Amino acid sequence: MKRRGFLHLLGGAISAPLLPTLRLGAAAGAATTTASYPALAHKLVMDQARSCLNFSVCSMAKQLGLRADQTEALLADLSRQGILGPLQGTTQAGRWARSRVWQRPTGSIVATKTIAKSPDPQIQENAPRAQEKPMDKFDTLTGIAAPMPLINIDTDMIIPKQFLKTIKRSGLGVNLFDEMRYDDDGKEIPDFVLNQDAYRAAEIIVAGDNFGCGSSREHAPWAIKDFGIRCVIAPSFADIFYNNCFKNGILPIALPQEQVDVLMKDAEKGANARMTIDLDAQTVTTSDGETFSFEVDAFKKHCLMNGLDDIGLTMEKAASIDTFEAAASQSRPWV
Repeated sequence: MKRRGFLHLLGGAISAPLLPTLRLGAAAGAATTTASYPALAHKLVMDQARSCLNFSVCSMAKQLGLRADQTEALLADLSRQGILGPLQGTTQAGRWARSRVWQRPTGSIVATKTIAKSPDPQIQENAPRAQEKPMDKFDTLTGIAAPMPLINIDTDMIIPKQFLKTIKRSGLGVNLFDEMRYDDDGKEIPDFVLNQDAYRAAEIIVAGDNFGCGSSREHAPWAIKDFGIRCVIAPSFADIFYNNCFKNGILPIALPQEQVDVLMKDAEKGANARMTIDLDAQTVTTSDGETFSFEVDAFKKHCLMNGLDDIGLTMEKAASIDTFEAAASQSRPWV
């Protein structure tokens, strides 16, 4: 903080309780503003706004000894006058600074906050957020397996870079393995496995070593899942891709090369050969009844079987979060 601003703030902290108070909100035409606050508080904020790019009105109000209702009135006045600008007056963060109660609408995954109505239409309550779709659970899967005996299938092969502009998890399946599925004119390449009639409805991929290497784009598992693939079997996976699969309802299974070779041959039989994946028992069964066991982290297994991604795990603690926030808003209403 600049020296001048510091001296203003220090002087204000000492003298503010002794100064007469103003009803600036009423003077500005806000009939609903009833709380009054020291005139110097408004001046100090003006000085800080001119000299500092980043400061907290709530912190200043606390140092000046303002009550919660006085702080609320000051924030409302500053917002109406445009002093807070885009930083604290009309942004979501600015609204949250004045919020008192956390409230979760029925059926919503993400908690929202309820704030007092403001005369300024720019700081009215947000519309309810769109509901997040829970992650699909995985328990058992019986389906067609597509053989892809390539090693080092990287994420750019899975979903090329030109399709990374979206943040939606849906709609990417059509571009899965785009450069291998289509020619330059956008026509299907008949030799590619997923373009063959026997594998168009595949739900399992049996692939070579080091699947999912390359950049850490989460669009890769998004595209795999959107196409309809729920399980990928390979001798090894890139770490980031492997972890991202569990967060998107996909089961990656790492097996020894000799077992993958057996599954690859079984997958080459076509649509009549269906594999069965049992996550609870941690087994893969071929169409001929041969069974292989696989290892999976207990926590990742729990999340996948219960359809819990990172948000789902957090929302399991929703009641505790609400209790904490309600208590915090009572003990620190200026925050």
